Amino acid sequence: MCTSFVIYSSNTFIGMNFDISKRPIKIVLKGDNQFVVLQQEDGQFLPAFGVNRNGTFVNLLMVQPNEEGKYRRGKNCVHIMRLFEEVLAEKTDVSQLKDYLNEKTIVNVPNYSVHSLIAGKKQNSYIVEPGRENLDIDSVKENFMVLTNFPLSENKSKNYEEVEGFGSDRYKKAYNLLLKNKDYFNDTIGFSILKETIQQDGDYPTQFSMISVPEENAVYFTLNGEFHKIFKFSFMDKVIRTDKGFHHKNEMPLSTKGVLLSKLESW
Repeated sequence: MCTSFVIYSSNTFIGMNFDISKRPIKIVLKGDNQFVVLQQEDGQFLPAFGVNRNGTFVNLLMVQPNEEGKYRRGKNCVHIMRLFEEVLAEKTDVSQLKDYLNEKTIVNVPNYSVHSLIAGKKQNSYIVEPGRENLDIDSVKENFMVLTNFPLSENKSKNYEEVEGFGSDRYKKAYNLLLKNKDYFNDTIGFSILKETIQQDGDYPTQFSMISVPEENAVYFTLNGEFHKIFKFSFMDKVIRTDKGFHHKNEMPLSTKGVLLSKLESW
């Protein structure tokens, strides 16, 4: 049910495996500067993760619920979907997020329990866990952060090999590979880590894998674990195009209407 990471090397590299039951999924251009992936649930498309032109990434990963993180209204309460939208729209700058999180109480939306990796350039990264402690890149000893589907804040005092919870196997694998490659990293290594942490069996197969490189204004992605075929989206011209491993070149502009992954699968 999703693996994500950010690492600061020669560039910023943000990785994500989107693991979810089979359903329509589409990519849209929102606000002219946001690459957002939506998944269909109960007849409507809901956001799962996205990255903006400035390179800031936000996701919403399922995690076990806790009472303190349940939706409620209050003067300083902000639900995590609003945080998602504000950060991607740059209404809340990631460089100011530490103060924002200290001033606000982040809660879930009704009937959901999620936590988020918010990653930007210049060592600005946070893990936001409604009802639990929020973490930032300064609170970890490495130049990277990993998030899967267990409460990371409840395991922060443990060695990475000792963490427990849903998705801890993927966390350990990703963490170990990032640790081995932390001094030299590129998008190829990033995709190899995503390949090692995909889910091919069970109810939540990996349907989309991406590496975002903010310094290149680009998002590279694959579909259905086919890592030999890589697409590229550029914020420079807002076009999705074939990049590597395809028999024929193809491209299309990304619009607010979006494109279903099923259409891209035919390229």
